[in-house]
Amino acid sequence: MDLGKEMMLQMYRSMQRIRQFEAEIRDLSIANEIPGFVHVSIGEEASATGVCAALRKTDRITSTHRGHGHLIAKGGDLKRMMAEIFGKRGGYCKGKGGSMHIVDF
Repeated sequence: MDLGKEMMLQMYRSMQRIRQFEAEIRDLSIANEIPGFVHVSIGEEASATGVCAALRKTDRITSTHRGHGHLIAKGGDLKRMMAEIFGKRGGYCKGKGGSMHIVDF
């Protein structure tokens, strides 16, 4: 199956975005900057990207406690994600879901 150059570049960018976000979250967690638990999905970027590339914009998905990558691959807003992880009101769940229960309804 030939995905085409543009789709492959888009998927590569998605994987890079996920890896960079997760690395930053990991580093902030190690520095005790983030409240609560954080479960990153470093090394699983291709799974989230590949699955979400096959979805329509209107498709809905669920994930696990390592769901950052899925939300990013589906088009999630990084600032809202970071706000959620830091327990801020501007997060997807008003800061109440944190890292493990981040969701965009």
